[in-house]
Amino acid sequence: MSLEGVTGAGKSTLVQDYARAFPRFLRDEGVRIPVFYMETPSPVTVKGMAAAMLEQLGDPAAHRGTQWSMNSRLIQLMISCGVEIAILDDFHHLIDCETNRVLTKVSDWLKVLIKETGLPFLVVGIEDTVEQILDVNPQLSRLFAAREELEPFEWDLSDEACVCEFAQFVTYAEEAIGITLPDDLPRMELLYRLHYATAGVVGNLMNLLRFAAMIAQEKKVDTLDLSALASAFDRRLSRHLKGKTNPFETEEEHFVASSPPPDAEAPSKRKQAVSIAEVLTAR
Repeated sequence: MSLEGVTGAGKSTLVQDYARAFPRFLRDEGVRIPVFYMETPSPVTVKGMAAAMLEQLGDPAAHRGTQWSMNSRLIQLMISCGVEIAILDDFHHLIDCETNRVLTKVSDWLKVLIKETGLPFLVVGIEDTVEQILDVNPQLSRLFAAREELEPFEWDLSDEACVCEFAQFVTYAEEAIGITLPDDLPRMELLYRLHYATAGVVGNLMNLLRFAAMIAQEKKVDTLDLSALASAFDRRLSRHLKGKTNPFETEEEHFVASSPPPDAEAPSKRKQAVSIAEVLTAR
């Protein structure tokens, strides 16, 4: 299976948490590794990839031997350690950053490894890059029939479940960081501004809230205010998300971006927004 998504969508966090849920353990016959997780090295070569995987498996001589002997040890170790699934993160490193060409030798080597071990592999990378790698190697592509994408949160006032999903995640984020968002704006308005500021990308949202929380801690308060969010946006997101207006610089009831996104709140949807806000408040 392949998993793609924009930078900051939460792909690595997702698969790392999954791997941590199934840690390696020791039995009489040796170490068992139900979930093998590794970040693809950069730059990557066939021998470098094999050595990195051997090292992750605990081979004391991971970087020694011929390519053939390393391949043989890797296959045997993955089987003897009881690996049930192998996760290769940052799979886009198989694309040479200088030439934008797929490293076909590495992809061919991986194809053989998958077939020899008989294990399921999950490869994770930035959107469109995994597809590019697989398209160049039809034999490898055939092995990855299941392809998924981790998308940012959406903001569509015509879809109550969509808005509630984002609202619920923001609530979880507040609990995780240990600080509450300001209440001097209606909750629905604040959620819209948070979504606009972060494009619904988990990494952007957490970056914004964590830095704003640091500002609040410096002020020795336990609640964020718009000025803290505005400062956090300017210092942490504005250069990354170029062309966006700082949505926290105004205290007006309704924020209107200079270039509003296609699904931005329209006047015809005001009443609907209020009804969704009532649902969120009830929850």
